[in-house]
Amino acid sequence: MKKINLYIGALLMLCIGASSCSKFLDITPKDSQDQDSFFRTSTEARQALMGAYEMLRNDNLDWQAMPQALTADVMSDDVYTGGANNTDMLGWQQMQRFDARSVSMQGEKTWKKCYVGIQRANTLLGSYEQIEFRSNEEDIKSNFEGEALFLRAHYYFELLRLFENIPLIRETLTGENWEDVLQSAPEEVYAFVAKDILDAIPLMADQLPENELGRLSKYAAKAELLKVYMFYTGVYNKSSLPVEDGAEFTQQDAIELAEDIILNSGAHLLANYEDLFNENGNYNAEVLFEIPFANTGTGDWSHNKLGNYQCTMAGPRGHNSDILAQGWGFGGPTRELESLFTAGDIRKASTIIYAKELVDKEYENHLEMGNDPEDFSPSLEAHYTFTGMFTYKYTTHAYRRTDNGTPELNYDQNYHYIRLADIYLIAAELYLQAGNQGKADEYVNMIRNRAGLTPKSGVSLDDIYLERRLELAMEGHRYFDVIRRGNGYADQELTVTNYELVPPTHDDPIYIRNNQNLTGDVGVPSDYEVPFNWTRKFLPIPQRELDLNAGFKQNDGY
Repeated sequence: MKKINLYIGALLMLCIGASSCSKFLDITPKDSQDQDSFFRTSTEARQALMGAYEMLRNDNLDWQAMPQALTADVMSDDVYTGGANNTDMLGWQQMQRFDARSVSMQGEKTWKKCYVGIQRANTLLGSYEQIEFRSNEEDIKSNFEGEALFLRAHYYFELLRLFENIPLIRETLTGENWEDVLQSAPEEVYAFVAKDILDAIPLMADQLPENELGRLSKYAAKAELLKVYMFYTGVYNKSSLPVEDGAEFTQQDAIELAEDIILNSGAHLLANYEDLFNENGNYNAEVLFEIPFANTGTGDWSHNKLGNYQCTMAGPRGHNSDILAQGWGFGGPTRELESLFTAGDIRKASTIIYAKELVDKEYENHLEMGNDPEDFSPSLEAHYTFTGMFTYKYTTHAYRRTDNGTPELNYDQNYHYIRLADIYLIAAELYLQAGNQGKADEYVNMIRNRAGLTPKSGVSLDDIYLERRLELAMEGHRYFDVIRRGNGYADQELTVTNYELVPPTHDDPIYIRNNQNLTGDVGVPSDYEVPFNWTRKFLPIPQRELDLNAGFKQNDGY
């Protein structure tokens, strides 16, 4: 009899704390179950599916923080790693400089997270025929299977675009067959991913009821298929995406799919950009693929945490106010990103917040308490590669700070992995490639219009990339966009040499801590310089995997 760990119950709660999700998450806690005796009814199928979902938001696996979006962003030109010093989150520091190591907790746990998700999906799918669904559960039977197929494809896509040369595991591994696994050609895995998503789409629901928030509809699957197509065809200079046992997915297929999402998904651009990331941002009408997080009030660091670790990691070090709470100072914006926002672009205020604003708030609070102005010193600390700025999208928003438990564990801001704005800009790029300048202009200008900018005509690929960068900054997409345009473009965008520190914008003593002025760059120029290395655009295969399987080969450049 095969033994499997399903890790259901508390580990599976995707959006606990939201009353609309209660029915979806009302699962009796269990630790493990025999596979052959477990899969009997739709209840068990649901529990196993939640086990596959759970890994989406598990960004602190085995005590190692590695939020997916930040893992990608530290390799981009939008953020610097930050942290306490140049060894804090050492794996990220090395990745930022394209000096990633095979012995890296960030790489190892990201790999593990995805393969745990794949194993859970495989376990459910491999047992699906033995599950007895009731006669009135045909929709549930279809939906659960489709979601499991899609989740498996999603985890594979994460692995492909980070590690490239990965093993393709189609069925549940047991104690006897795991050593026989070898890496597959990337094209084979991409073909498998495309097939899984295309198989999943007709099985998944068009829309999900409000008491099922956290599950994914077929439009999430369609949206990710577009991202798979764009990444694969770009990185490998192909015109179409292979599909296992089927016709290739072409540019025209991608255009039609983008139009289907735009016209039929029910998603729409929010009128106000700030509403995507403020206190009302969770489950908004623009998001196609949402990863929920929760405030459970826990204070237990050993607990399987349900809060958004990206928020904790991005928050300012030492600062607490009614704007932001203290965090760990990772992922600060680059000066280059700041410079690209033109006057009137309302997205900037939701993307970047300045250290000056935070110190001003501290000083205001100091005076309101009747303290002597001369006694003020900011509590805000400069982190490594400090630029006087912090991200304002996923961060320690004070209105999400819990009064119970440990704040760092409980930020309940959902991650918007794919928004409709992303799809509009993908569609614009596809139309530009196909020679339809009018549609490319139309879709880019829809994004610019919301941003408060004037329309453009005759948009170029560079124009589209600029809009993608500004629209989606700090959301985990920029690095993958850059490398799909090839070595020359990536070298141009990601290499940083001869960096010049930006001087402080204000010289008032209230902005000085430890002889460092918090309104300018803090450090030395070499801290901010990046030597891009094309042969290391993918991460190394974790050394642990190489040690366990003699047949695995390390990626080029390592």
